[in-house]
Amino acid sequence: MTKAATIIPVTLPTPFDVGPVNCCLLIGDAVTLIDSGPRTAEAREVLQSSLKENRLSIKDLDQYICTHYHPDHAGLSKEIQEAGVDTLMLQEAVPYVSGDSAFLNWTDSFYMDLYRSFGVPDSLGRLELLKLKKYREFLTPFMPDLTPLPGENVRGHEGFVFLQTPGHAPDHLSLYNEREGILIGGDVLLPHISSNALLEPPALHEKERPKTLLQYRQTLQNLLTLNLKTVYPGHGDPFEHAHDLIRKRLKDQNERANTIEKMLTDEPLTVFDMCTRLFPKLYEKQLGLVVSEVSGHLDLLQEEGRVVKAVEEGFIYFRKTGAVQ
Repeated sequence: MTKAATIIPVTLPTPFDVGPVNCCLLIGDAVTLIDSGPRTAEAREVLQSSLKENRLSIKDLDQYICTHYHPDHAGLSKEIQEAGVDTLMLQEAVPYVSGDSAFLNWTDSFYMDLYRSFGVPDSLGRLELLKLKKYREFLTPFMPDLTPLPGENVRGHEGFVFLQTPGHAPDHLSLYNEREGILIGGDVLLPHISSNALLEPPALHEKERPKTLLQYRQTLQNLLTLNLKTVYPGHGDPFEHAHDLIRKRLKDQNERANTIEKMLTDEPLTVFDMCTRLFPKLYEKQLGLVVSEVSGHLDLLQEEGRVVKAVEEGFIYFRKTGAVQ
């Protein structure tokens, strides 16, 4: 007889600005942990204590599923795998979590070159790369044991399937139960902050970077078609009325795009010009997030034919379509 799933949120501390991260125990015919927190002593201790409160240890897990490669969600994955637990991620995660030096070097060069073309001073670009390398230290490289396909059933949890939900991360997956209206969503939809569609490099030796905000908007549109009663997010409390929140996120993105379009009426600007005007108190501290925010909305404006770009002396400038040059 199939056992109904019990979902137990587990909140772990992180050293990051985003604050605590939520993992989930999914207990049914199988015992599954979803996400693991960063590789810190504090997160490890809280995770082990939470498992113990439920009369479990890591070795009692039947499988471990990681929603995406970011270290606040995937940091302890290797330790869980080494305890003999099958570890699952989408195939798209492999270059990010495997520690592939060629891909990491490619990624660093991509960011530095892109920042320069966006008008970011080299000193700020180098500092952002140093922060990225420090961030990676909160994850021990590993190779997933299994790479499930979107739509595939989650073993041991009847009614749950894997969903591919890219945008915030290229490898992002969620778990969905249509009958119960449950989404275990990682960072695809958060109640208190908008998930940033982060800039990502193209595949190794490819030229075209993914348009992550456009991917994310498609993911949100897909979520609007689902029966969503309760969402268990990667940060913040479980929540209902997800469709209302999705519509708000899409509306906020449209309004941000409108603001950027108006900025480009009088003169061409670089991405960095727009970052300093839109986020004058934040761009130095959170350069990667700010650049992702601005460039993502420029991708949206270009997709809609509302802005055009030109390259002058190695710098990319944007202007509103039809504006006097």
